[in-house]
Amino acid sequence: MPFHTHISTPTGASIALWHLTETEETLASLLGDEAYRQLSSQGLSPKRFCEQAATRLLLDRLDETRGGILAHTREGQPYLTNRAGHLSISHTRQWVAIAWHPTRPVGIDIERQGAQIERVAARVFNENELQAHTESPHSHTLWLHLCWSAKEALFKAMPEAGVDFRTQLHVTPPDTIDHEGLFTAVESRTSAHDRYTLWYATHDEWVMVCATPLP
Repeated sequence: MPFHTHISTPTGASIALWHLTETEETLASLLGDEAYRQLSSQGLSPKRFCEQAATRLLLDRLDETRGGILAHTREGQPYLTNRAGHLSISHTRQWVAIAWHPTRPVGIDIERQGAQIERVAARVFNENELQAHTESPHSHTLWLHLCWSAKEALFKAMPEAGVDFRTQLHVTPPDTIDHEGLFTAVESRTSAHDRYTLWYATHDEWVMVCATPLP
């Protein structure tokens, strides 16, 4: 059976997570006939087919999104045509995650650990972010992955385009990094300077962040 989990965050978002180890044929057998016809008609690569199939199967794992019809805006943002609410999708190699919030914009990002994030750190993090959690190389690398994931999640939750990650997204580091927790961020892309709550989780293979604006 595929691995999946359902998480209810303190911010009101529901998250479903899939460990994508199945073959294309196995995932096809789990889809309904209509969903399979839709995906198979798009000429997707096997990798992309599996990601899309897992996304649709995850939507059926949440009561709030079950039976929803998936579509995308012109900018590529996912939504359900027959549901009032907000949807976000992320995937990294063998992991697929979706987040749903009934009333607030939501952004989710899952990042596989092990990438050479230090290579891009100076381009996407401000000085305060770069200097956080430097007590050990492991904690600093873990933090940089979380900070990167937070900015990706923020970007998805914001309606504005053309966001500069380093100068317009400001993440306040948590005091400690646990298996899961909360921290905050503010954007300076708009005159509103909206603040966001960031729920996060860490795993041996990945970090995941879900962003929602403060009410």
